Amino acid sequence: MAVPLNYRYLEHDIDYAIGLSKPRLMVAHAERADDILKCTGVVDLELGGLSVDGELPGFGSFEPLTERAAADTSPGRPGPNDPAVIFFTSGSTGRPKGVTHTQRSLGHIVASLGAAYLITEKDTILPVSSLSHMLGQIMSYAAFAAGGHAVIAKDISVGAVMPLMRHHQPTVIAMMPYALTEMVYASQDSDPAFENLRMCDCGGDKVATDLQKKFQEVSGVELAEGYGLTEAGIVTHNPPDGPIVHGSVGPAMAGNEFSIRDANGKDLGEGEEGVLWIRSPSVMSGYFGQPDATAEVIKDGWLNTGDLLRFDDQGYFWFCGRQKQIIIHDGSNIAPQEVENVLLENDAIEAAGVVGVPDTLHGQNIRAYVLLKPGVKTLPAAEILKKARDRIGYKAPEEIFAIKKLPENAAGKIDRVALAKMAAADVSPSRTA
Repeated sequence: MAVPLNYRYLEHDIDYAIGLSKPRLMVAHAERADDILKCTGVVDLELGGLSVDGELPGFGSFEPLTERAAADTSPGRPGPNDPAVIFFTSGSTGRPKGVTHTQRSLGHIVASLGAAYLITEKDTILPVSSLSHMLGQIMSYAAFAAGGHAVIAKDISVGAVMPLMRHHQPTVIAMMPYALTEMVYASQDSDPAFENLRMCDCGGDKVATDLQKKFQEVSGVELAEGYGLTEAGIVTHNPPDGPIVHGSVGPAMAGNEFSIRDANGKDLGEGEEGVLWIRSPSVMSGYFGQPDATAEVIKDGWLNTGDLLRFDDQGYFWFCGRQKQIIIHDGSNIAPQEVENVLLENDAIEAAGVVGVPDTLHGQNIRAYVLLKPGVKTLPAAEILKKARDRIGYKAPEEIFAIKKLPENAAGKIDRVALAKMAAADVSPSRTA
C-alpha cells in the first residue's frame, strides 16, 4: 500500500502522516532533507528510507534499485478488497484524514474518469495537481490505461505549468480555480499552450463566472466543471462532448448513485438544496486507523459527503457549499463560496476567502479577506461592500480585509480553516472595512 505525501508538507505535517499511517519505508527527494531530518517519526520506520537525486543521512539510495533485475519471487497479486493507497484529505474542513482506497475502489474511480473524460491513446493529460492527491494520480492512471501520455508539473505555479503547456500542448488539463486564474492572466494572444486543448476540468471549489468567460476567451475552450472528493473520486462532470452548463458541476458519472437529503435524512427533490450522499463502488473503505470517523460518514453503504448540492430538471448538479464551512447569520445558512463569487466580480480583486466570525447578536458575521490584483494599490471597500449588498443582500460581508497573501492548504486551495483562525485572533493587516 502506498501513502503519497504532499510535497508541500512541513515536518509537523510529515510526522502527523507517519504517525497515522504507520509506513514501513520512506522514499524522499534529497532536496527535502532539511524538513525530513527534523521529523521524529522517520527514525522509527521499520525499513528506513531511500533518497532520490542525492544523499540523505541515514537513508539508502533509490537509484541502484532501478538498475537491478526483477526479483524471482513475487509478493503475490493483491485482491480487490486489499488496500491500494492512502490519500490524505486537503484539510479544508479540519485535520487531514487518511482516506483508504482498495484495489477495487481505485480501479473503479480510474475507469469512471477515463470514460467521462473520453480519454484515448491520442490524449496528453496535464493534471495541475500534486501526485499526492487523488486528481493527479487518477488522471495519470486513466491516461496510461488508454495508452495516452501524462505530463506532471513540479508544482502548480504558473511558472512551472505554462512552459509545460507550451511545450507539450496537452489535450486535457485539470486544475483548481486559484491556479487557473494565474494561468489565464499569464497567457498570451494566440498562445500555443492551448493549440491542442479539448477539455479543461476545473474543480475543487466554486468557479466564478468571470473566470469561465476569461478562460474561454484565451483558450477557445469551455470550462468543464466537475465535483469530486478524496473519499469517492470524481463523481460528477460536465461532459466534454456537451452540453456544458456553466455554473453546474454536471451530471453524475457512471456507477454513482446519489441522494440529496435534508438534516433529518429525508430525500429532497429537484431544486432543493441538501447534503449529497453517495453509494458507489468508488467509495473509500474508510479513514485509516479512525473507525469512529469512518462510521460518522458511512452509514448503510452510503457516504455522507458533507457538501451541499442541488439538481435541476436535466439531471445536472449544482455545488452550493460545504456544510462544515457554512456561516450561520441571523439563523440563515450562508455558503462562503457564494459570497466569494460576488467579490470576484470586482475588477480590483484577484482572489477572495470568506469566513464567519462570532457575534453575540447575529450568531456569526461575515468577514472577507481579499487579494488585490497587481497594480491595485487601494481597496475600494465601500464600493465593493455596497455592490455585494446590492447583489446578495444579507449575505454580503460586514467587513473586508486586504492581505498580501491568502493562506492555502496543502492542496493549493484557499484555506478557510486558516482564515477562520486569523479571524479568531483578530489579525487584521491592512484592514479596510
